[in-house]
Amino acid sequence: MESPPPSSSPGLTPVSRRTFLNTGLGLGALALLPGGRAALAADHAADDATALPGVLFDHAELPRIRDTMARPEFAAYRMELQLADLDADRRFLTQDIDLLNRVSDLARVGTIALRSAFAHLIEPDPTQLEIARLAIATALKFNRWDWILEDDTHTVGVMRAPSIGVQLICAQDWLGEDLDPAVRAALRRRIAEEVGPACHRAVAGELGASPMPAWSMDPDTTGLNRLDVSQWPRILAGSNLQIIATAGLVAAACWVPEHPDADAWCELGVRSLREFSAEQPTDGSFEEGSAYWGFTYNYFIVSLEMLRRLRGIDERGIADFPAMSRYLLSTTMPTAGHPQDCISIGDCNRFGSTIPFAWIAREFRDSTSQHLLTRAGLARVEPISCWAAIWFDPSVPRTISVDIPLDRRAAPGLVFSRSGWTENDSVLCLRSGDPCNHEHADRNSLLFAAYGERLFNDPLKASYATSDPKWLLRQTEAHSAVLINGQGHIYHHGEEGTNASTARAEVLTHQVGLDWMTATSDATDAYRQAGLPVSRVTRTVVFVKPGIVVCLDAVDLTTPQSVEVRFQVYNDDGEGRVTAAGSTFAIARPRAGLLAKVGALDPVTVTAGRLALPADAGVYPFAAVHSAVSQSHRILTVATAHPTAAIPDDLNWKVVDGHWSISGTQVGKPISISVIERPGAAAPAVVV
Repeated sequence: MESPPPSSSPGLTPVSRRTFLNTGLGLGALALLPGGRAALAADHAADDATALPGVLFDHAELPRIRDTMARPEFAAYRMELQLADLDADRRFLTQDIDLLNRVSDLARVGTIALRSAFAHLIEPDPTQLEIARLAIATALKFNRWDWILEDDTHTVGVMRAPSIGVQLICAQDWLGEDLDPAVRAALRRRIAEEVGPACHRAVAGELGASPMPAWSMDPDTTGLNRLDVSQWPRILAGSNLQIIATAGLVAAACWVPEHPDADAWCELGVRSLREFSAEQPTDGSFEEGSAYWGFTYNYFIVSLEMLRRLRGIDERGIADFPAMSRYLLSTTMPTAGHPQDCISIGDCNRFGSTIPFAWIAREFRDSTSQHLLTRAGLARVEPISCWAAIWFDPSVPRTISVDIPLDRRAAPGLVFSRSGWTENDSVLCLRSGDPCNHEHADRNSLLFAAYGERLFNDPLKASYATSDPKWLLRQTEAHSAVLINGQGHIYHHGEEGTNASTARAEVLTHQVGLDWMTATSDATDAYRQAGLPVSRVTRTVVFVKPGIVVCLDAVDLTTPQSVEVRFQVYNDDGEGRVTAAGSTFAIARPRAGLLAKVGALDPVTVTAGRLALPADAGVYPFAAVHSAVSQSHRILTVATAHPTAAIPDDLNWKVVDGHWSISGTQVGKPISISVIERPGAAAPAVVV
């Protein structure tokens, strides 16, 4: 087991801020001195921790930050600090804590330390100070700060070690002289002896160390879902966890610059940030979705700030951050009572952290970022909301940039289309594209919301554990997608976690017109990999804004099979209903509904069903269109969304020699749509 020794280590002597600044040298210049940082530290040992530049801000900025905390935008966070149950925190830290639970218990320790240190900084409070000190001391009692081991011995800082390291470095900085110098020295040793080396192991492995390091789960850690992590160095590369580990590495390099390995940590940290940025789409999109973008870029930005402030390394131009904000805006999908609802593909079940927008708005004077940061109901109080207060600049305008399109494509292969930005506007997403971390078996699936309601649903809060019945929510059968002989496309069995499968789909066509969009996605290979005898599995979607969705599913097989097309209903609140009659189905939600007519070349049966889950896992209703055993299937679904009090628009369809015609009205305006299949072409021609 790795734990800090009771006395200071050779070559790691505390350096005061005042002594450091009195050298007259920037941090970047230290490497040029004989003996580097370690030599300087040995020559200037002291116990004053108030003169070095602040980790994220300088002491002179404190009045500005206190003014920010008094603003209405931060009222909920201010109340969270003031109403914190400090007695419960004290009881947890002294009685209830499990020092082997490095998953949730250590995370709570870091949260308490950061919160109480910031609360005491903003408004000095002896009880908050007591709790902050106690939390730091308690963190030091853990004999290890993460749950992955290398060679069954050495800590690998994949998540908890870097996050607790960053949080405690911030907390000790804000406590200043109110923290016992002996505790600060012990924390410095822990950062130097565990966080720096552990995060170096993690980042080096994720960046392709050869041979690939041997990782395993620590058998002593409690509270874990046990997995095979032997391939995690490869799996975590390019994921959000690469950046969490990088943040711990950068923080260690910046806070213990006298350590003999600090320069190597810094170099690897910068390399990781640069390589990660180089791998991201240039349009600002993020394949894991908005929730994981927020988690990732909170720590990415903290890394940038520490490098700039404490190392003199300015990497603010490493990525197009305003483009990210435009992408994040396009993922919003507010619905009635759910302002944080979003395009929830994969495990991204709600809009992510808004904290990075404070930094992006400040650094780039970006009004879209400021809009997202201050948009009513979008932000939520987080353990690290203090970072938003530190970065917030009220002088930045908070308007949506006028050049953001309503239709776009985004990683890992999504097609977005919307009628506007409010909860009464409609949003449609077609899931095509490549596999990615935190994905589901959802190729060619649809998500559709209109008039404040989810109407074609994508399941929220699927389980990460295969033993949980809600692992089913990751499967094709839980999505608005196609089943062949009752089976979905290729996925994995969770042996290594929620990593990417090998399922791929391809957008064959994507066209945008005045108030309409059409796209065709081909998922043939994903179904073929599941052992199904397919030669074609395509979905063509036509969206005529605001409420018409036409979907043509084309399935061709080498051996006759049955086909089922499902449309999932949002029912997390118990308010979702679906009924079927003849060749139609209807979805009802409190504020909106959807009526769908189904057509096909051969007879089909339309039914209402629910996922096969135990009652305590929830009720997940869906509409199903069943096509009997055949070698070729064409299933047309013509859906119209409407406010609850309105009569659905009347649309009709016909087909002649592969020419599907849909006609009717929408809000009194005539509508004519043609979907024309072409011999030898995977995607039909579409005319609106």
